[in-house]
Amino acid sequence: MDDGNWTRVSLQSPSRLVKLCVVSGAVILVSFLAYCYTSLPYFRTKCLQEVEKSQNLVTTMTAALIKMLQESTDMKPHNVTADCKNIWKNCRPENCSKSISQNAEKRIQDLLSPKLTLNDQDRQLISYLAYLIPASDVIFTTGASSSHYDEMQAMVQSLYRVVYPRVQNKTFVVLDLGLTLTQRLKTTKSCRCLVITFPFSKVPSYFRELSFCAWKPVLIMACMMRARRLVVYQDTSIYWKDTIAELLDRGDKLGLQIWGGKDMHNIPVTTLKGTFDYFGEEPCAYLNYTSLQAGINVFKQTPFVVRTILEPWAKCALEPNCICPGCTINHLYCFKPKKEIHMCHRFDQSVLSIITTKLFSYERYRFHMPGSDLNDGRYVNINRGQKSPTYFNKAH
Repeated sequence: MDDGNWTRVSLQSPSRLVKLCVVSGAVILVSFLAYCYTSLPYFRTKCLQEVEKSQNLVTTMTAALIKMLQESTDMKPHNVTADCKNIWKNCRPENCSKSISQNAEKRIQDLLSPKLTLNDQDRQLISYLAYLIPASDVIFTTGASSSHYDEMQAMVQSLYRVVYPRVQNKTFVVLDLGLTLTQRLKTTKSCRCLVITFPFSKVPSYFRELSFCAWKPVLIMACMMRARRLVVYQDTSIYWKDTIAELLDRGDKLGLQIWGGKDMHNIPVTTLKGTFDYFGEEPCAYLNYTSLQAGINVFKQTPFVVRTILEPWAKCALEPNCICPGCTINHLYCFKPKKEIHMCHRFDQSVLSIITTKLFSYERYRFHMPGSDLNDGRYVNINRGQKSPTYFNKAH
């Protein structure tokens, strides 16, 4: 990536900033959107308010979508046929009156709607987290509580051995979701990372149910405000392979790398109807698409990725009727013998699945990671429960 692509606009006064925001033209709009997301919170908000009034925004983002879909990829499409025998009959494709629009501009327009756009209060929250994070080319990030402390140590060990020697100009950010004081002190001392605390007092109460993962899109959005190139999110169950550089190159080229597999449940099976309602979508339109895993993802720092994927994801996380429509902890259970529509809900994962499927439609496969059909993939191994309880006791 040419370093010039990451150059930020330099302005001498707020008045010049606001004036520049309304300059028309697709090229200027795209480059300036990138600046808007990395400037001071007050001016960034004013800037985005002006930019998003422009009729050019939908057109510009649609052009960016078409360009992304034209990039070459070695991924092959796979047809997902829904087994309707045990799924609610009214959601079968032949009974569905609505499908995902094949009009790219319409899909973009939906994702840029006001209900999927962060407001001033949302931006202030994300800016608060972002200011705690140093700017880097690549930001790796995860969240951990006391119950995942030993698992996190094993993950950090993988980072030390595999990632750190191969990736330059990086920052590793750990979001403290409830570590004990002793755990936090050991982590800060030993992990070669930045530990920041999630501001639970500033968000809705359901954020405190950590398994809902509402904190994850907010964390990723904050990291993106400080990343010059890529944000890599990983759960504490992710263990890297020495092909890490290839994955980052793919993310840089294609803009996005998501973990999608043929063996995942169909999206309507693992998503409550209230979430579809929030997006104005019919569940049956998504019946032939599998859910994504949200435990490992690579996002490129571009206005398109930020505005059409990460912002709607973060906004949904901050709206209970979107990420958690009448849900409880019991909705996490997805391993029932009989598959039924809305039989469970996967929160952040459900929302990311809807957003990326709506955005890319049947071409979503282009952005899947190679080898992500199994837990032992080309780039990572997903091993839930692997622990290294004493790793941070050693000197690093």
